[in-house]
Amino acid sequence: MDYRTIYIQRTGPVITLYLNRPEVMNVLSNEMREELINFMHQAAQDNDIRVVILSAKGKAFSAGADLDEFKRTYENFKSGDDANEFGNPDFWKAFTDFPKPMIAAINGLAVGFGFTVTLTCDIRIASERAKFSCAFARIGVTPEFGSSYFMPRLIGSGKAAEMAFTGRMIDAHEAAEIGLVNQIVKPENLILESEKMAQRISRMPAEAIKMTKLLLRNGCHSNLEQVLNYESSVFRYCTRTQNHYEAVCEAIKTINKKKELSRDEAK
Repeated sequence: MDYRTIYIQRTGPVITLYLNRPEVMNVLSNEMREELINFMHQAAQDNDIRVVILSAKGKAFSAGADLDEFKRTYENFKSGDDANEFGNPDFWKAFTDFPKPMIAAINGLAVGFGFTVTLTCDIRIASERAKFSCAFARIGVTPEFGSSYFMPRLIGSGKAAEMAFTGRMIDAHEAAEIGLVNQIVKPENLILESEKMAQRISRMPAEAIKMTKLLLRNGCHSNLEQVLNYESSVFRYCTRTQNHYEAVCEAIKTINKKKELSRDEAK
């Protein structure tokens, strides 16, 4: 499969997977979703791949899902079309069921999906420029991608509730303080440091690392499948609510205003 929205770079047994829509801050689209599923399934089956680093091109890691897709989903639902990409568990399971170590190398803004996808990784290394927000409540939906499973286990239920309820942005240093990221590095060293860790892991016995990952995941709790299924149904429900639609429209309006201001300032 030829990828257009992701970019793959290989160094021996280590793959660096870049989200590659820098012109729109690596916003998640249907095309990116399908390409990520395809890559993750292939990487899971490739015995020569030992570790995957997840990063992004440009200044942002990912600004989340495409708000226009949210808007269309609601409008289609109101017109009788029940199809809903957001309810497809194959995307989330491609990450949560991935059997090999994954390192998130977070280069910048990580919001919504850009935040929750990093939680499915085993290790998170952040640039000093990284910022995080569990922003779902701001557009009238609930956290997804297993984040209601991972967040409380990483940072405790109180901090998880604070991030989910308020949607506030935190910087890399606060993220490290609460246990959200393992390490903070200078922006220019992000990929280098991530590759160093990945190469070190890749030199370990592959089967032992695979089983250790399973042990660590199962040691946290045994009902991730139930969490993912419940998240899926609640998230689908939220995409069909009027307040979600209104919030998305307002967010799109705000973004367009900022773009107009930027264009005016550039003249």
